[in-house]
Amino acid sequence: MEWIRHFLHTQPFSAAAWCDAGVLFFAMGQEEDALRHFQRAVQLPDCPKEAWLYLARTYAATGQPESVVRLMETLAAEGILDEPLIEQTASQFIQRQDWTGAAETIRRAMRTFPQSETLKAVREQIQPHRAKIAFFCGNDGMTFLKDIVEALGQRHPVRFFEGTTTQQMAELMRWSDISWFEWCTNLAQLGSAMPKVCRTLVRLHRYEAYSDFMRQIRWENIDRLLTVGNSFVIDALRRWVPDVHSRVRIVSIPNGVDVERIKFVPRRAGKKLAFAASLRMVKNPSLLLQCMAQLHRLDPEYKLYIAGDKTELLTEQYMDHQIRQLGLADTIFFDGWQKDIQTWLADKNYLIVTSIIESQGMGCLEAMASGMRPVIHNFPGAGEIYDPAYLFNTPREFCGHILSGCYDSTEYREFVERRYSFWRQLLKINEVIAVLEANPVGAGRQEVCQV
Repeated sequence: MEWIRHFLHTQPFSAAAWCDAGVLFFAMGQEEDALRHFQRAVQLPDCPKEAWLYLARTYAATGQPESVVRLMETLAAEGILDEPLIEQTASQFIQRQDWTGAAETIRRAMRTFPQSETLKAVREQIQPHRAKIAFFCGNDGMTFLKDIVEALGQRHPVRFFEGTTTQQMAELMRWSDISWFEWCTNLAQLGSAMPKVCRTLVRLHRYEAYSDFMRQIRWENIDRLLTVGNSFVIDALRRWVPDVHSRVRIVSIPNGVDVERIKFVPRRAGKKLAFAASLRMVKNPSLLLQCMAQLHRLDPEYKLYIAGDKTELLTEQYMDHQIRQLGLADTIFFDGWQKDIQTWLADKNYLIVTSIIESQGMGCLEAMASGMRPVIHNFPGAGEIYDPAYLFNTPREFCGHILSGCYDSTEYREFVERRYSFWRQLLKINEVIAVLEANPVGAGRQEVCQV
């Protein structure tokens, strides 16, 4: 130790020496000194990767599991994360009865050791102590909820409402600690009117904000309203319920894209355009046809392919008529609803969005994650969601986007990763769940932290 101290006096930027000193202090039981030396080592260039593991082990030895969790991604990236450290960290949370911390430790570790039977056993030990979550989706389905349920199901006992009566709803709500109502529709309205037996949250997408259901929900009985953040949708909600902000706490959590599940394919400018949506008036087919008519006059080689059901007879008749009138019969092709949309998009160059309103536009973000350039009508709130470089206001501006030749697949992928990562969304959801979990019904309304 004396020789190392002498060396550090003359070579204070030697990460290896700071690390060696930390090892010696730890071996002598001087853990606080060890911690200080390891912290210094990882701040220096050429730090040996083992210093990160020694630092994490020292945090664990000094009863600081939160600090270990913060280092787990670094350890995993360096290939030095080990299961004994994970078990020790989770055990410290369990001893505190901090089930949220223990579950988060195991969740992160399972990304590195997905087949670990030891970690699965710890997860099973933790799960019964977590808040029970019931999901109520109704006829609108789980389209935007599947990944969230899969992730929360690894941390919490979960059930789904599959009944048909209010009595069955009440029974499931009594079972749960937290009831999650996906969509602000009839089930949310019924749930808000029932006796308070659990914490409740409701997630608002888009179309519900333009319906009378907004007035029917008893917002003072809802603990959280989750929105995706489009201010125009919130404005629509306030038109129905002017005092909504005083009746329920609103949390903005944009939808997330799990980019790891979407194959990235570098593309370049081309002449195949895609439109992926059921053909409804809200998708603004008239603007779509006017844009294609102008593009066709400039270059008749461009083609538009449409994936989606013809759900409205009025829209179907209008589109068929206008396609004939505009001479676009050999330019626009209907491919119907696609089960595997990413495969269908594989040979296309641009994704076109002409909607008059979107909450966020998950289909567009997923296409961008695959490397496709979006061309998006500047609907209310579009500038809050997308880069202005992707937006257009007129058919002329639309053609300018297509004909410019500008194309950067990596940029589109990185935009989604940076702003709409699924893991970013899940982190915020976990924060909301943790607050509700820490304040169960019957424990009073005072909350230990704010989200």
